Amino acid sequence: MRVVMPDSPALPARPYGPAILAVDGGGTKTLAVRVGPDASIQALKTTKGCNPFDQPDWQHILATLVTPLASGLQAAAFGVAGYGENRKTGQLLRTHLHELCPHTPLSLTNDVDMACTGAFAGEAGVLLLSGTGSMAWGTDGKGQTARVGGWGPVFGDEGSAYWIGRKALQRVCQAMDGRAPEAKPFARKICAAMNWPDENPAALDALLGWYSQQERPRPAVAHCARLIDQMADDGCPEACALITQATHHLANLVQTARTRFPEQSLPWSYAGSVFKSRLLLSTLTETCGAPQPPRLPPVGGGLVQAAKLAGWQIDAAWITQLAHALETYTAPEKL
Repeated sequence: MRVVMPDSPALPARPYGPAILAVDGGGTKTLAVRVGPDASIQALKTTKGCNPFDQPDWQHILATLVTPLASGLQAAAFGVAGYGENRKTGQLLRTHLHELCPHTPLSLTNDVDMACTGAFAGEAGVLLLSGTGSMAWGTDGKGQTARVGGWGPVFGDEGSAYWIGRKALQRVCQAMDGRAPEAKPFARKICAAMNWPDENPAALDALLGWYSQQERPRPAVAHCARLIDQMADDGCPEACALITQATHHLANLVQTARTRFPEQSLPWSYAGSVFKSRLLLSTLTETCGAPQPPRLPPVGGGLVQAAKLAGWQIDAAWITQLAHALETYTAPEKL
């Protein structure tokens, strides 16, 4: 769900009344939303990503975000990147969240599972996520789920923003050290955009220096995907080829997830920064069919989960009201 409404109404200074809380904890950012029974938003806050596998201070990040919003909650739902990939880390995460929200019914799942619930408002479908990482999450809407991909930057995340950025920077290295002279024009465009010299050895020294200075290298590399998409829009052949390769990987995720539910013809939807690419989305549509626009953004899936956990009676009208509220308040307070 893409929303561009910079002039958002002011939110209350403090949460009030009965409420539920949802936290969408991605690799790049973490968003918390507190909502009342009428689907009105009481508070929105955002901060940096809280993936326990690449953010050492993830506990402090979550505590700083959640603590001011935790009073009087009837339920809370958390979708955190990396959850489910390591049992010990998952136990630490669950224990920490129970400390932040004591005596509160709590749901904890992967952030892609949460996004899938939001995209289809709890019904059947395949959610394709491609941001810093990539993964497909399928559900039959009755409790059965299937995960495909999402195995991190070393073993997976094909077609993600990180994958696109890494492949592009790898091509720069190959062009500059002589292995791929045909890629020299592509490499020089990237160097110009990054304010690096465009001849070796200065070019590679600048690239390696830039990388070594990044506090969080993976999101920094992923951010380069935006540049590649812009270059593709301008007709750069190498950039177009990278976006097309990413599309093939993402299509494979969707198609594989669909095979896990052969008795159903599952629609697909999407979430993540990579889908801002017009070329990628149009090419993926040719392969997988037209996507279903997400009914709710990822954090909305957490709010649906929390509402059910709290025993609230939610219906299509409540979902519609929540979608409108989340569209309206698009300028969360940053911590």
